[in-house]
Amino acid sequence: MSPQKYFPDDYVLIPASEPYSQNTFYKISMGQQKINDRFYDVVKIEMIFNKELGRGGKINPAFPCDSDDLKMVLKELLKFL
Repeated sequence: MSPQKYFPDDYVLIPASEPYSQNTFYKISMGQQKINDRFYDVVKIEMIFNKELGRGGKINPAFPCDSDDLKMVLKELLKFL
């Protein structure tokens, strides 16, 4: 197991629309991430499936074009900045 490189300060979960299952969320967080031996403030968008980070963080968010998911995520993301 590798050492933790990301330390979130705050986050919000946004429910994902179909075709995702009911227990799927977009997780937007702000925190510090270690990059090249230094910590930087970053914003992350991740997928949560059944209360678990999608396949160990290896699934990138995908926003269905016929939904308002991306608009909802961007609205919440702007609140962090």
